[in-house]
Amino acid sequence: MWRHKRYTIDYKWHSMAKGKSSGKSDFNLDNLERIPRRDLPYFDEQPDDVGLISGMTSSGGIFRVAFLDTNQFGPHAMIVMLFGFAAVTGAILYLLSSA
Repeated sequence: MWRHKRYTIDYKWHSMAKGKSSGKSDFNLDNLERIPRRDLPYFDEQPDDVGLISGMTSSGGIFRVAFLDTNQFGPHAMIVMLFGFAAVTGAILYLLSSA
């Protein structure tokens, strides 16, 4: 048995349980307190017949879909934004190099 500062493992697990009982036969790991789960974020599932562009823009715009992942087109919106920002960055670098 492991000891640290006059406490044993059994004592620590026993004190973590919700109901501290005097007998060790009542102790089990199922009554330990758990961290409560947070509420699920907003998700607007689109029907199957929605196209890619309309799916990315229908739930609040491409930025909202990409960053907040409000529907199933979040990864697609992120790729489109990646290409857009890469094109703008490339154009700026091209203009700066030719000046």
